Amino acid sequence: MPICIDCHAHFLPDDFVEALRARGLADVRKEAGALYLDQAVCGYAAPQTRLPYFPLLYDVDQRVALAEQQGIDRQILCLPPFYFAYRAYPELATEICRAGNDALAGVVARAPGRFAAFATVPLQSPAAAVVELRRAVEGLGHWGVEIGSSIDGAPLDDPALDAFWAACCELDVPVFMHPHHELGGERASAYYLGNLFGNPSETGLIAARLIFAGVFERFPRLNMILAHGGGTLAYIAGRLDHGYRVRSETKTLPKPPSAYLTRLYFDTITHDDALLAYLVGRVGAGHVVVGTDRPFDMGIDDPRGTVAAIPGIDDAERAAILGGNARSFLSRSAGLGVS
Repeated sequence: MPICIDCHAHFLPDDFVEALRARGLADVRKEAGALYLDQAVCGYAAPQTRLPYFPLLYDVDQRVALAEQQGIDRQILCLPPFYFAYRAYPELATEICRAGNDALAGVVARAPGRFAAFATVPLQSPAAAVVELRRAVEGLGHWGVEIGSSIDGAPLDDPALDAFWAACCELDVPVFMHPHHELGGERASAYYLGNLFGNPSETGLIAARLIFAGVFERFPRLNMILAHGGGTLAYIAGRLDHGYRVRSETKTLPKPPSAYLTRLYFDTITHDDALLAYLVGRVGAGHVVVGTDRPFDMGIDDPRGTVAAIPGIDDAERAAILGGNARSFLSRSAGLGVS
């Protein structure tokens, strides 16, 4: 049976939560299933934000059981996107990221054959982000890095981040971009549209900015995974190309924007078999990886069944989506044993 590697899964280790609580950044109420998080960590406007806190987020044994139930051989854990700490001053943000990365390493150590981890880094200080990335990858064995789609509202195509992209290429580790402070604002506050509409729209916007800003042109070895099927990106690629042909503002690239789609990886979380089939046809089976978004309710329960339902691809392509693609770009990273 082909290996299944889940590239989009969240975990909130007890040690990390305790580190936040000890710094006065979290009010933990396990019995109520809630955690109140300081704005310096989650980045939202309110002084504190109430976030869900339930056993599948922090109980290792329950997560092992869930992975087994879902047919996942290796799950790459990362913190939920509320814990990037991009609003904190750089020194505090570095402390928070270090605590999170250390705690995730502890979880992986408890079940090394089942889990791996993506690090979190303080992107508001690119130099500090590079230092923490190196420590997490070379010292802790993390398989890559998770980043948000903006740095407390600042765009990811800021040239100051070139040092970070360069370090990711040098270390040969993937970057998993997860939407954060989703598009839509107050207009998307009703009906859960901040997530349903805002998250995929945010991903499409930021990926398009990175393309037009030439990030993938300057860093051809950069491997980036986009959450939630890449959001809207693949479905507006033709419109981006048309703009490239007719608008002077877009003349920043030597190739049309769609040429860079095959430089990206897209997870399988589309919640629509037809859209997933289109995505695979548009970018190729070699650029799609499994994601579940577990343990949150917007994830998928049956990653193997989701891949099995994609029409028009052969067994080798299904095996690539299930784990071969992730295995390939992860195994290029020095010191990472991917099995």
